[in-house]
Amino acid sequence: MLVVVLILAAYFYLRPSQAVLSVDKIYNVNQLGSNVTVNVTLTKVSTCSGWELNLTWDPYYLNVTMGQPPYVGGPPVEVREGPFFKTINASTIMIFNELDFNRGVMIVADFFTPGTNKFVNGTGVILAINFTVVRLGTSTIELNPPSLNVTQSVVADQGNKVLDHVDVNGLVTNEGPPPQWASADFATTLIYGEVGVLGVASVVIYVYANPRPPKAEKKRGEFEPVIDPEDQT
Repeated sequence: MLVVVLILAAYFYLRPSQAVLSVDKIYNVNQLGSNVTVNVTLTKVSTCSGWELNLTWDPYYLNVTMGQPPYVGGPPVEVREGPFFKTINASTIMIFNELDFNRGVMIVADFFTPGTNKFVNGTGVILAINFTVVRLGTSTIELNPPSLNVTQSVVADQGNKVLDHVDVNGLVTNEGPPPQWASADFATTLIYGEVGVLGVASVVIYVYANPRPPKAEKKRGEFEPVIDPEDQT
């Protein structure tokens, strides 16, 4: 039992952090017709040379705000490349593979110009979407696989290989935020803390249950005869 707990504790605390792709959660949106900017953030990525997202939302509550196209020839919507890729001096290419207002679907990709071997690492916003609130309520904004041959959003590493990561959906709602204890982040932190506490407690219990035998103490004035090896015959 002790070994299992210690292994679990070491796994949670020493494992490399996994990249996370997350959509903003925005609460208390109570004005009909208001515009809300939702960011998509890539966190703790080792290297990233491009990405492709399949975002869906409920068009009953939200629609992408019409406006200046994000690039020449692009759709007239308020969707912008985030500042993450702009942290280095390199050109990028942004492409909309699908944009359906009626179904609430957007498939969009962004990557550094092929052949430049550019990439970013760390944490940053990769996409900013301006939504218009058409009805008050709650709309989740979900990250889905952009194609049939992948199981999650696509994040490409420096070698253009698909990078394993965690997708976290967002939302826009007229309701208030949940209490901290109900959030996923709090629950994850609590689990890690519990594993750590169990590990420490197990070590303490083991030490007390298996004390070291006391060393033999020599009494003061006690004579210890010196035996000559030649006498041992």
